[in-house]
Amino acid sequence: MGQLPPHLELQRSRVSCNKDAPIHTERIQYFGAYASMGIDNSSRLDRFSNNFRVEVVRLNEDDMEFDMIGIDAAIANSFRGILIAECKRGSPHITVKSDALKWLPNGSELVKETRNAASDSSSKPETYTYFGCSQETIPEFVKNPIIPKYPDIIIAKLGPGQEIELEAHAVKGIGKTHAKWSPVATAWYRMLPELRIDYIEDDLAEELKSKCPVNVFDIEDLGKGRRRATVARPRACTLCRECIRGDDWEKRVALRHVKDHFISLPPEILFTEAVKILEDKCERVITELS
Repeated sequence: MGQLPPHLELQRSRVSCNKDAPIHTERIQYFGAYASMGIDNSSRLDRFSNNFRVEVVRLNEDDMEFDMIGIDAAIANSFRGILIAECKRGSPHITVKSDALKWLPNGSELVKETRNAASDSSSKPETYTYFGCSQETIPEFVKNPIIPKYPDIIIAKLGPGQEIELEAHAVKGIGKTHAKWSPVATAWYRMLPELRIDYIEDDLAEELKSKCPVNVFDIEDLGKGRRRATVARPRACTLCRECIRGDDWEKRVALRHVKDHFISLPPEILFTEAVKILEDKCERVITELS
């Protein structure tokens, strides 16, 4: 298969960010868009399988940052939506055996207090049954108890003589029912920034470095008092466009985004679960169409 001219390939694969507005933001989907030049622009499964890859950039206990390369923005956005709204989260159901129950010393039936003084004293009092179960009695939680992730979170402040009486139920749900079940505080994606700069030296290099608020650029010492600007941290670019503001800077710096390269930030296990959910959705659609 042939290749597109450089300027058309740039329009097809990159979003160019000018100081007033981005251009070439749309993704060309029509399979015959470049047929006159002998280029097949159709979406093919084998081509997607060969080009798509996932590269983990950062992984720790709290979050995961990875790149999805060779994927359409619609699919990347589907993962984001599934992570926020469709991954089930909540405390698991616990089966408690009878020998693990701890009864109150006064017996299992306790009389409910009533505030209605005019109630019939001859009627049978309303009672309730109480039992408690500690995590220490369940082997699964002895070494790994259910506790808050961060123990220093203030839930409530009590004054002298105050107390809290509560009844807690563990319910498993999904984020589209209520935000309290969303398993991710933040799940986002963005296109990979790409910066190209001319040979910028000395005072202009220092000026370019100082223009960027997130230190994307750095200075390379060439010796003999000469300095050159380099792109040191392109992933840190927030598209603030400060580097292309001012006289002639838009000619010196090319600020772009790669259309099929997405940086994403969800937790590790949740992303795997989101992939399975999207796979199930695709299978349901295929079944309905067949």
